[in-house]
Amino acid sequence: MDREAAGSSGDLDAPALTNQESAFPTTALERLQLALDAGAIIGTWVWDIRPNQVTADERFSRSFGLPADKCMAGIPIEEAFASIHPDDRDRVSADIQEAMGRGGGFRCEYRVRQHDGSYRWIEANGRAELDEEGQAVRFPGILMDVESRRSAEAERDRMSALLRTFTAAVPGVVYAKDREGRLIVANDGVTQLVGKPPELYLGKTDLEFLEDKAQARQIMETDRLVMHGGKAVQIEERVDMPDGTATYWLSVKAPLCDEAGEVMGLIGSSIDVTARKNAESELLELNRTLEAKIEQAVAEREAAHAALRQSQKMEAVGQLTGGIAHDFNNLLAGITGSLDLIKLRLKQGRIADVERYLTVAHGAAQRAASLTHRLLAFSRRQTLMPVHTDVNTLISDMEELIRRTVGPAIQLKVELQAKSSTCLVDPAQVENALLNLCINARDALEGGGSISIKTYNEELVQGDALDPELAPGTYFTVCVADDGVGMSTETLARAFEPFFTTKPVGAGTGLGLSMIYGFAKQSGGQVRIESQVGRGARVYLQLPSLKVEADAAGRTEPLPESELTSSGETVLVVDDEPSVRMFVSESLGSCGYIVIEATDSLAGLQLLRSDTRIDLLVTDIGLPGGTDGRQMANTGRSIRPGLPVLFMTGYAQPKILDNAQLEPNTAVLTKPFTLETLTLTVNALLKNCC
Repeated sequence: MDREAAGSSGDLDAPALTNQESAFPTTALERLQLALDAGAIIGTWVWDIRPNQVTADERFSRSFGLPADKCMAGIPIEEAFASIHPDDRDRVSADIQEAMGRGGGFRCEYRVRQHDGSYRWIEANGRAELDEEGQAVRFPGILMDVESRRSAEAERDRMSALLRTFTAAVPGVVYAKDREGRLIVANDGVTQLVGKPPELYLGKTDLEFLEDKAQARQIMETDRLVMHGGKAVQIEERVDMPDGTATYWLSVKAPLCDEAGEVMGLIGSSIDVTARKNAESELLELNRTLEAKIEQAVAEREAAHAALRQSQKMEAVGQLTGGIAHDFNNLLAGITGSLDLIKLRLKQGRIADVERYLTVAHGAAQRAASLTHRLLAFSRRQTLMPVHTDVNTLISDMEELIRRTVGPAIQLKVELQAKSSTCLVDPAQVENALLNLCINARDALEGGGSISIKTYNEELVQGDALDPELAPGTYFTVCVADDGVGMSTETLARAFEPFFTTKPVGAGTGLGLSMIYGFAKQSGGQVRIESQVGRGARVYLQLPSLKVEADAAGRTEPLPESELTSSGETVLVVDDEPSVRMFVSESLGSCGYIVIEATDSLAGLQLLRSDTRIDLLVTDIGLPGGTDGRQMANTGRSIRPGLPVLFMTGYAQPKILDNAQLEPNTAVLTKPFTLETLTLTVNALLKNCC
């Protein structure tokens, strides 16, 4: 939707009234006349809202495919709306209502039906005029012809998408240039070949960014001949790399034409054949022996496999980054929009809605945090708190929650047959994984059917059922099965890809199974799926079994609110990020703690070595100053034995946290965390060490 608020630069100074030209104020007459002379304005109208009469000129009637005499005499707004494309009506109506509610400028692009039944794109500009009581009484405006621009934009987008798809799918060096020889599209291969970042060569000619000007002129002359000749050519070129190394490239260049056949520029691709050239020289020296020919064949096959792997990797990275950008942009739009509204309301002195906007921003931030946690789960870098957990008991405790989640129309059957059900896992992540699997099963049933949850112990040996990275042994298995629609072979192959989903837009993020996959891997286990179309699906979550009883102390009960108070303890907060340091320091200070701040590990160590009282160290793990947070804490504890430590981290760093196996009086918080979580954790640490 293209719309501008009242008073913005895009507003019309004064829309047309019933008496076409005289309705415009003198300040807009010259601009209006220029637009009329150029044919840009293709109609004017005035909607008198209370009698519901739209009065319009002859150009309006032609644009909307309506009789001219009726339009000039006046028609109901509904009659004019009948000419708007059905897919656009709700959007146009919503924009008009929004403008009527606030008054002021209105702009919207939509399609209208012509006399011959075809549709064309127009842009409507107008202004909702309000009476003294704030009610919309009059809505004048004009129509602009944007069909040509829309067509040009569609062609531009089509060609851009085609070029992006082309460059992303082809290995090697892929690029496109305009008629003047400026690079407009290029893949990573160009960056590696040129030895410069894209911002230093995109939009420039070879002569402007290549160091070897003679070579640049030769390339541009070849490009000119290709565009002038109108045919593709294949050439082998010598290219000196940024380090001076001579390389050889096999290049294919072809004219890039629009739908009318006009040359718009040039597309090209190149592959490095230096290895092949060197191999040919070696083969000549070895008199083309059989051994050399076999060696060349093996090298070529490995190169082809490497190219295929690179292509597949780039496709996966593209899907991942695209999904992340999409989800985070949506969340950031909600956050920044709410903050802008808060700023506006505070400036206006209207604070009634501030709390609602804060709630919206906070909710979006929490969803963003949830998204990062899911991504970390997929990458096996989430912060886990593994304890000895009886998974059978955990599932039994969750049964009622699962029944409510899947709904009464679905039969749930739970069989806890595993005799050894203790695993070293993070119980919260097990709960999350099980709930995700049951929700997926529910969605596959499409309204009715059955879901079964079955546990058992399985002895896994090396083979198809065991991941090669895992050791053979006894694994606790949770199988979640449904009799739903099942999965095709293609869907099954992509099931664990992040952001891949078969659900409708808005019904799923595509991170559930990838998160379970990462959690299982990080916990020393695996997850696998068996499914066929029309025969349901079975998902197996398999975790290493332990021959010990579950640790009843695996979960920490929160402290009651009456105990969330300070006794004047001193807390050292070390974090190089000012916003995080401010949040932690002010939060703890508001609870009555004495807070000392340090910006890096060097400053933190100086305070730990001083005589200053420090009852608790709160530190980020990744710190500047040559010493990370874990090393600083170890040094601090050697000086101050038994010092409680609270680590903060944006993601779990395996070499530092060692899978969260921490010393006593130690806790880890994953950013972002809430004020409540921070104060509960700090209170628990100080209480336990006293």
